Amino acid sequence: MRLPIVILIALAQAPSGPQFELVQPELFAAAGGQPNAWADIDGDGDLDLFVGFQEGKPNRLYRNDGGRFADIAAAAGIADLPDTRAAAWGDFDGDGDVDLYVGFTRRAETRNRLYRNDGGGAHFTDVAAALGVDAIGETRQISWIDYDNDGDLDLFVAFRDAPNMLFRNDGARFTSVGLDLHVDDRRRTVGAVWFDFDEDGDLDLFVANQNGDANGLFRNDGARFVDVAGELGVDAPGRPETAGSNGPSVTDVDGDGHLDLFVAGYGANFLYRNLGRGRFVEAAAEYGVQGGDKATPSSWGDYDNDGRPDLYVSSYVDQPIKEHDFLFHREGGGRFVDVLPTLKLPHGATHGVQWVDFDNDGDLDLSLTNNNPTGAHPLYRNLLESARARQSVEIRVVDDRGRDTRAGSEVRVYAAGTRRLLGSGLVDTGSGYCSQNVMPVHVGLGSASRVDIEVTSMSKMRRVVTRQAGVTPGRGVLTVRTPAFR
Repeated sequence: MRLPIVILIALAQAPSGPQFELVQPELFAAAGGQPNAWADIDGDGDLDLFVGFQEGKPNRLYRNDGGRFADIAAAAGIADLPDTRAAAWGDFDGDGDVDLYVGFTRRAETRNRLYRNDGGGAHFTDVAAALGVDAIGETRQISWIDYDNDGDLDLFVAFRDAPNMLFRNDGARFTSVGLDLHVDDRRRTVGAVWFDFDEDGDLDLFVANQNGDANGLFRNDGARFVDVAGELGVDAPGRPETAGSNGPSVTDVDGDGHLDLFVAGYGANFLYRNLGRGRFVEAAAEYGVQGGDKATPSSWGDYDNDGRPDLYVSSYVDQPIKEHDFLFHREGGGRFVDVLPTLKLPHGATHGVQWVDFDNDGDLDLSLTNNNPTGAHPLYRNLLESARARQSVEIRVVDDRGRDTRAGSEVRVYAAGTRRLLGSGLVDTGSGYCSQNVMPVHVGLGSASRVDIEVTSMSKMRRVVTRQAGVTPGRGVLTVRTPAFR
């Protein structure tokens, strides 16, 4: 039976709320999708999509031409067939276009690949072996980050069956430094996110570990990393072999300006509110997002532009009929309510969730991947009415040369001329499960008509704030250049 060209999904309890439209359903119908990662590969101003698949199905690269997609992976040289579990975009060579690191499973007997963008996104060349990053193992989260604040992107690779690896970018080659810096976690890592949790001017690393292993929070002390997860109460110790954590994600859930940490997992989810100065308190039950199913990916996004972040969490199970996803909508009273049952999505999102404005209309669309046999990798367009869609700002954070090398930078939006915080976001360092995007930070604004924007980036001078005042919402993507590293 052929899928209808358009499927509309409405929030029944909110007649004026958003609807979603299924985009090119036949193109995105293939099952077996795992990581999904977005970036503008050709510099045309809209975001393109990479999807990695289970073994035997070619990976896909969807070029976005004004909201219409076409798969160009074979022509671009990245239609790999081995079981693909992770993908991350980042401009590792600083040439102004984004490159792609792809991670495979050990059973695929394929070393990870680093695809250099040869310009314009039309073709990519694997340079992993030449640069010393052709690692092999049960690869999970990949992150392009600048851990040493020297202005170029370093590479972190998490493994489920081997010590995690950190590669320092030395220009002509990468150097493996994870062992020396004590960040080579030997536990079974399946998710990771980098953010400056203690607000000292460098990026720290949270790792989500499986099979009963405690989670880790590696504080970046410059010369080395120190695991402070137990000290800060974010390690989730004492779990059985059947429990563990998966996809972590970061947002400012309570609007206090500090970045909080959500951790999806088997057995329970955790929401660690950041109290400032590196202190956390667990609040998943208080906010209504504790869950209890086998949660895998998680992703934050204000899909209705009401100024409050919402959360999509998916549960992975072996039988598709038992899939249980959650779309937690943030209510005015502070708690979250699962509104997904009213959407009646035809498939779950076992391995990938991304909120992304692919059509540049100001609201967040939804990209999912499901690797179950009856799954798909659908893309849903958000049909929020246009005036509401424009009640947002989208900020692309770049360095002084206009390059996407500022992963982990923080964006805060204030009511114009005040210090009233309207919303926050993080330049992606790993989200949606085993993926990393290069895309603007989206902040919904409610009813604000003019805003001030602050971008906090990391540098040798520690935390540096770049401000832009008097911004009118709904005017497209705003590019903010951050200062050069010194």
